[in-house]
Amino acid sequence: MSAEGVQHALRVRREERDRISGDVLDLDAHTVFRLLGGSALHGETARRWADAERRAALLWALLDAYREVLDRAERIAGSRRRLGASELAELTGLLTGPAVRLAPEARPVERRSLLASPGERLTLDGAVAAMDAAFRDVTALVADVDAVWSAVLPGLDAATAAAAAARGLLRGLGDGDPELDACEREIERLRGELLGDPLGSGRGQAGAVERTAATAGRLRERAERATALRRGYGAHREALGLLVGRVAEAEEEARRTRDLVLVKIASPALPALPRLAPFLRDRLTALDRPGTGPRTRGPDPAGGARGPDGGPEASDGRSEDSDRHSEDSAGGPGGEGGGRWLAWAELLADLERDAEQALRQAERATAELRELLARRDELHGRLEAFRAKAVRLGRAEDPVLDRLHRQAYDLLRTAPCDLRRATVAVTGYRRAIEGGAP
Repeated sequence: MSAEGVQHALRVRREERDRISGDVLDLDAHTVFRLLGGSALHGETARRWADAERRAALLWALLDAYREVLDRAERIAGSRRRLGASELAELTGLLTGPAVRLAPEARPVERRSLLASPGERLTLDGAVAAMDAAFRDVTALVADVDAVWSAVLPGLDAATAAAAAARGLLRGLGDGDPELDACEREIERLRGELLGDPLGSGRGQAGAVERTAATAGRLRERAERATALRRGYGAHREALGLLVGRVAEAEEEARRTRDLVLVKIASPALPALPRLAPFLRDRLTALDRPGTGPRTRGPDPAGGARGPDGGPEASDGRSEDSDRHSEDSAGGPGGEGGGRWLAWAELLADLERDAEQALRQAERATAELRELLARRDELHGRLEAFRAKAVRLGRAEDPVLDRLHRQAYDLLRTAPCDLRRATVAVTGYRRAIEGGAP
């Protein structure tokens, strides 16, 4: 090589060395690479990490040997102002020949020999190619692990945060929660799988993490409701009492409307009218009973046993579910001391949900009943409109139309009114006016 060629090659190799050194240092500082190095790995991830560690060690050994050759070449090139033939020959050998010596212990074990060996020698280009292959092998593992962790760990971190928030709220309430205990154990199990073997057993945990995060979020919300209940139990209790009162009024309005329909409409198809307000009121009153919980949840607003009049059948008001509520509720708002606020929050939430459902059911029944009365009024309005049309057409004195009008009118004015027959009569009167057969 000429002196100019040597200087050019050295400049290119310096840039190459700095770039490779920066990439290797970035890999060594990568968060996933460091976490893998400090974790107790097992399974598939442990196997692949062992290979990656050997490849990383080879990468560093190659880089050190590469730097050593380049450093030696730079010392020779900088030792004299004018390079002689011997220096140029030596530099040519360093820059283009197999000058990079890889010690036997730095090579992968499958490529070693027990016989004495001077080590493997590579050119600078060969060393770069070997470093690139080792670098790609290690970064492939890092990328695979990072993909799993990036997809799953945020959800697990969210579950951890939600569970911690719930735990803090429960400490303030003086409550315990076995379900939260189980959730925290599951979070720790999942974290161990994800950190210990993300490429094996941890890879298939995405669904479990999602379910656990949802559970932790629900438990946090439950603890938040219990905390809010403790802070404003009186206002919440009063609002719930007003809601139960609205249920009683709505059910009473539905019964009055039903009685009116029975008077005015013949054989109506009436909606069920359960009497849920007394049971809701009993449950509400039981919340304030010292040392005991509600005796019963009452019938389900969506169904359950009912008596002959559409209301619920009588019962002693006790059930296995209510016994459990009674036991869990000791020490709540109706008793002495703190604790058990989670149970009370659930009881009030159930009661509020049932009261709202009962209110909707009563209002819906009233609306259905009023539709029957509105149907009769609508038919009467249509009959009068058709009568006015007959007058405009000059057919008011037509005996057939007069008979049909009187028939429909009498059906609508008769109490109770047969809506089916009245509808047929009004339709027949309209057809007769329009020139068709009645």
